[in-house]
Amino acid sequence: MLQSRLLSALILITVSLFLIGLDLWLPIAAQPGVWMIPLYLFMTLGTAAEASQLLAKRWPVDVRSVLFHCCIASAVMLFPIWYTVVMNKTYPIDCPVGRAGWVLIGLLSGVGSSGLQAIWNFRKIPPSLSAIEFAVETERTTLRWLLSSFVITYVVGCLSFWFLIRMQGSSVSGLLHLIALLAIIKFADAGAYFAGKTYGRHKLIPSISPGKTIEGLIGGIFASIAIAYFFLRVLLPICGVPGGEFIWGPAFLGCLLTIVGLVGDLLESMVKRTVGAKDSGALLPGLGGVWDVTDSLLPTAIIGYVGIIAKLT
Repeated sequence: MLQSRLLSALILITVSLFLIGLDLWLPIAAQPGVWMIPLYLFMTLGTAAEASQLLAKRWPVDVRSVLFHCCIASAVMLFPIWYTVVMNKTYPIDCPVGRAGWVLIGLLSGVGSSGLQAIWNFRKIPPSLSAIEFAVETERTTLRWLLSSFVITYVVGCLSFWFLIRMQGSSVSGLLHLIALLAIIKFADAGAYFAGKTYGRHKLIPSISPGKTIEGLIGGIFASIAIAYFFLRVLLPICGVPGGEFIWGPAFLGCLLTIVGLVGDLLESMVKRTVGAKDSGALLPGLGGVWDVTDSLLPTAIIGYVGIIAKLT
């Protein structure tokens, strides 16, 4: 089990670092982020597929349909990159939509196309059914659209903000902020794990995740604060990226990332416990599924983005 976990982690980290290196040193059309698209799609579609499969164990969810609409949402969200690559000129910085606006447009496109499919399926319900059968079919169709919309919004919407972080500032500063935030989140997970194993006595929410403890949460917060100051106030300034205006900014940001990351972890655990699943999938042996890797990365992406533009770094 440990060997599989280490091997999966090694492969995932190696591929990620390889794509990050290409994105930094061999950018396509001088556009940062193009080489990150395969990694983004793997994380997004992998997470969406596993979330849909888990929900489908109890409720009406069409996994292939969800993935199709996630692709639509992602393609629209990436419009600023397509614009630069195809038009061979920089996306205008004075565009009223900006870059963040395309995340909203992408989500509306994905949820809207899913809604059109739901309306079409609703139209195909035979009117000759009995009142009870008609009510059941309409309820299933509506619930399928609502659950699909949740997956599209939660997964694509959150992970899109990692792309926005990559686009912030210069090519180097955006990439370094991305790496720093990911390091803070993952070191917080590691700190919580080891603190919980060593000192854990008081269960946090045993009905959802029996292994998590209050001591582990405190350990994760301390780890995130230490890593936040190391990356944001020591390592990044050495690389030419100045720190933010507030001395307490990294501590506040580290606390927020740890707590919000825990919420993302618990939400996934809640879904798995509801449907009776141990892992979200089996795509990453030893690590579980893709959602098991991205659970804390989903909601923290928004916090990280806000932290950067608020200069908490």
